[in-house]
Amino acid sequence: MRHGWSAGGAEGVTTLRTRSAVGRDGPLDTRETMPRLIRTPLRAPLRATPRRAAFGLVLSLGLALGLGLSACAVDDATLEAKLEKAQMSIDQGNYAAAEALLLEICPVLAECPDHILALLAEAQMGAGGVDVLNLLAAMDGLSTGDDTAVFDILDAMFGADGVTGAKVADLVNAIATLQTIAAPTANDTLQLAAAAAAHMVASVMLQTDPGNTGTFDSGLVDAPLAAAVTNDLLLVTSSAALVDAYLGGTTDATTDLGGLIEDIEGPGGDGVVDASELTTFVGSL
Repeated sequence: MRHGWSAGGAEGVTTLRTRSAVGRDGPLDTRETMPRLIRTPLRAPLRATPRRAAFGLVLSLGLALGLGLSACAVDDATLEAKLEKAQMSIDQGNYAAAEALLLEICPVLAECPDHILALLAEAQMGAGGVDVLNLLAAMDGLSTGDDTAVFDILDAMFGADGVTGAKVADLVNAIATLQTIAAPTANDTLQLAAAAAAHMVASVMLQTDPGNTGTFDSGLVDAPLAAAVTNDLLLVTSSAALVDAYLGGTTDATTDLGGLIEDIEGPGGDGVVDASELTTFVGSL
């Protein structure tokens, strides 16, 4: 069992640990150890909730006071109140309301501050069926010998309703929003890896199990789907590698997400998933 994400500390607070040659290290303070690759300070939490307190580092999306908001004609107090309301909507699972409110605050994404873009992406991923915090928790202790484990976890996150075209579109929007962030933090980059992985799984599910029966038809795999899967997985791999560079070590999340392409290709792959490899993988689900 791997323990990149492990529970510990007072009241079960989860802390991020890195792997090293001598074993697991203690809780990582990114302010001291994060390399200056594309480092920016982690944002202060918008508000303390039990759900977010359990994941102190990951996705601590919040309000950065003092940043100018050129695209918003609102004062600081109104902005803070609206962001608080958007965060509450996300915590309550009302993702559509959160997304609508954030787009009202900042309708032109290219002019939005990074902290608002990160919060918007979280709402869009939630609308797409993916809760990043739950996803990362589910990856703790995955079996290294199970090539379908990460795919299965992402599959299960879409719930009984399965994948729809609308959910895929929400994930596409989340990826685009995260890629608009000018100075992404480790949190943002890990969220991007998760979004691309979720989009890959959703695309495969939508095409090979269109009736949401729980049975995948590998005969429905084609070259365009394989190409789309490769594009998503390259984004997953590059984003996971950046997170590792930020943190100075690997985590279960980055190892599991970054290993998705090898899970599908098998050992000795060339980093490009072809239709034959994807067909074999889908047949094993």
